[in-house]
Amino acid sequence: MQVICDRINRVYSSGLEESVQKFLESLGKLNRGYLTGLEEKVLSVLESEIRV
Repeated sequence: MQVICDRINRVYSSGLEESVQKFLESLGKLNRGYLTGLEEKVLSVLESEIRV
């Protein structure tokens, strides 16, 4: 679960669009230690776009 939080923190910034910020915030509030396939894909796209 810490790995997911670390990934979210690397991507999150105040310069992101509000919808992206809300998505990342909702991922951070999940009470499970894994991402679904779709959540993983979206987070990976964000990481590649932001060049993390």
